[in-house]
Amino acid sequence: MAILESIAAANAAYSVIKTALGNGKETAGVISSIGKFLAAEEDIKEAVKKKKTSPLTAITGGEEGDWEEFQALENIRQKRAELESWCRLMAPPGTWDRWIKWESEARKQRQEARKAAAKKRDELMEKVQVATGIVLSATVCIIGIYYLGLYLERW
Repeated sequence: MAILESIAAANAAYSVIKTALGNGKETAGVISSIGKFLAAEEDIKEAVKKKKTSPLTAITGGEEGDWEEFQALENIRQKRAELESWCRLMAPPGTWDRWIKWESEARKQRQEARKAAAKKRDELMEKVQVATGIVLSATVCIIGIYYLGLYLERW
């Protein structure tokens, strides 16, 4: 469902941008829609990548929906090219280049945040495993001592 939601968000943002620019409005007013469009594009690419690497996809064959995903990515690519053209023609000089630079920095920050979250999750899992091991070891020791006492008839 994430792919379909992202496609819908991208199409909605694109229609807002196209309408605003077609009516001759300032590009500053549609920057948030451009951001939504480009974020949706990245979400679609990430969702397709996750689907391709999913173990469930490997089990089921994973070929259903491939054409639709490809077509959605092609439509997004074409719309992005149109947005680039509009930004280069109608926005202040260098706007698209600054956006590309900002987008790459934001992408790096999101990747670092994902890595930090994964590291934090791994550390938590390690702590849970250690705690489980300690509790399990203590339980085995107590049960062993109890049965040893029963075997030696000490209690």
